Amino acid sequence: MNFDYENMSNEEINELVEALSNGTDEWERDPAGAAQAAKTAADRGDAKAQFTYGCFLLGGEGVEKDDVAAGDYWRRSAAQGYVHAVNRIGVCALHGICGEKKDPAKAAECFTTAAEAGLPDAMFNMCMLYDSGTGVEKNAEKATRYMKMAADNRLPAACALFGMKLAFESASSQEDREKGAEYLLTAAQAGNHQGELLYAMCCEKGIGVEKDLSEAAGWYRKAAKAGSKPANEALKNLGFPGVM
Repeated sequence: MNFDYENMSNEEINELVEALSNGTDEWERDPAGAAQAAKTAADRGDAKAQFTYGCFLLGGEGVEKDDVAAGDYWRRSAAQGYVHAVNRIGVCALHGICGEKKDPAKAAECFTTAAEAGLPDAMFNMCMLYDSGTGVEKNAEKATRYMKMAADNRLPAACALFGMKLAFESASSQEDREKGAEYLLTAAQAGNHQGELLYAMCCEKGIGVEKDLSEAAGWYRKAAKAGSKPANEALKNLGFPGVM
């Protein structure tokens, strides 16, 4: 397909990229077209398009895979303060990929900047760094604080981890267990398989919620279908047929 990019704003091109990436009633899914559109706006200097085109380059969908070029576009985007790119450069620095030297301290700086700008993924990344002491001094209190921030922003992985912490720690109060079950339900409803398993355990044992074996079986089944052996065994132990 040919588009009149010269008469399209960057915002319009970004909307086109999304439409061609996912497919709509108006446009068929076209990864190559989406990548070309993203590159057009990226080369004009649009930060969002630079990040998006870097993702196309990393995945090699619609364009030849090129990790180093992906990093170049992300750096251009991050230099304009686009938080998703700032976070992604942090990931690159953490692992030493996409043209970035391995530098955990730089990763922590990037994640902190993106977290303070409100990006849940970056909050969770900071949680992991403080938990392990990577690039920062190990600090359990700060790890938990960032974990809660990410969970309160409904990031499924954070909801599963923070929910587990509240629901299953021996020192948790009943209020904590109830709140933990809420976080786990949020994770489960978002399709997080750890959340499905853990919320099923809450329902089975009455942790933070009323005991409900039928509800537990439903969530165990979802987790088992995703490949969770513990969920499959729990189903059988409750007298329900397994799925594996």
